[in-house]
Amino acid sequence: MHIAQVLLGGYAAVSVLTLLAIVVFSGNPDIVTDAVWIRGSILAVASLITFALGVSMAKGSRGNYRRVQIIALAQVVAIVVIESIPGAFPLWFKIENGVCGALLVIVVLATVARAVRTTFAAR
Repeated sequence: MHIAQVLLGGYAAVSVLTLLAIVVFSGNPDIVTDAVWIRGSILAVASLITFALGVSMAKGSRGNYRRVQIIALAQVVAIVVIESIPGAFPLWFKIENGVCGALLVIVVLATVARAVRTTFAAR
């Protein structure tokens, strides 16, 4: 599950860098809206938690394997919803969400692969 851990690390890095960009450009309401502040902050925190779970999963934690599956899938659904709301977020933020969503889709696909499911199957 090393690949999932690396992808979750990428997701966390993109999310934290996005929050940094939000802080830097916070004086420009065309770039940083209240919705961007809220969603960006939530994403940064959620990505760090998900990464920590992914590290534990990569070390063999069956419980965190299930948590990563559920959380990654829920985050993908949330990103799809965010992307589909016209005008709710600036284009740059939708692109960032798309990148995060792509990383998380790969995590979801990796965690449902037969070999991975077998590794974490109940013993």
